[in-house]
Amino acid sequence: MKRKIIFLLLVLLVAVSSAQIGMTLKSQHANYLRYEPIELTLELRNYSGNTLVFGKDDGSMTFRVRTRNGRSVASIARESNPMEGLVFAPGETRVLRLNINQLFDLQRPDYYAIDACVEHVRLPRVYVSNEIGFEVKGGALLLTKTFGLPTKSNTDKIRSATANLLRFNDGRNDIYCLRVEDDENVYGTFRIGPFIEGSTPQLDVDSTSSIHVLVQLRPRLYAYNVYAIIKGEAKLRQQRYYVPLEGTPTLSRVSGYLKILHARVAREGEDYQIDDD
Repeated sequence: MKRKIIFLLLVLLVAVSSAQIGMTLKSQHANYLRYEPIELTLELRNYSGNTLVFGKDDGSMTFRVRTRNGRSVASIARESNPMEGLVFAPGETRVLRLNINQLFDLQRPDYYAIDACVEHVRLPRVYVSNEIGFEVKGGALLLTKTFGLPTKSNTDKIRSATANLLRFNDGRNDIYCLRVEDDENVYGTFRIGPFIEGSTPQLDVDSTSSIHVLVQLRPRLYAYNVYAIIKGEAKLRQQRYYVPLEGTPTLSRVSGYLKILHARVAREGEDYQIDDD
């Protein structure tokens, strides 16, 4: 029995040491909100002793995605090759960042397991990365606001969109998320910050169809974010932190436009610290 175990370990060590492409696949989060971009990081190392040029037909990278019950998920971009154009020098390490949503439809709530495969005409076999897993889940709706989108002319039909503030569990804690969408499109999904039990988040839209969100992050710290839909995509346009001043910070229209009352702008290093993670 011991000889068999030693033999299997030796086989494993030979297989690892003979790898000419090393790969480490990582996911930033354990849970993702539906329609949220899923960014993966793939670290590649060239142990082949040769420069590998990944042209259109010389080499490729593909992914294998499976659901919790083992069902394979088909790619929606079969011709895509994230490695195309890469010149990979011997001994070099490259880090690729990939939005896997562009390659697979992962909108359905489920658990997904994924690994990456790299092959090249000069290499003896296909190399496979470690497998990672993550879950795509829905969130609990806290606030919603429907608004009209600006048109190019005074005669165009006005389309409506909806801003939804959600409570979502990221695998460790509950957090605030914002999703901007209509019946046909999701313009953007954003993580805002940790959910605070008992606090009252605020959501509103101004005359330019910009979305304003005010949420409490800590006992004396609030996040104020402004999002705008630019060329069909929602983007964070402004982010500020506030601390209470003579009351509870409030998103108000009293003066005719949206502003924060009962608060002052927080000072970095004094009222809060930026978390690099």
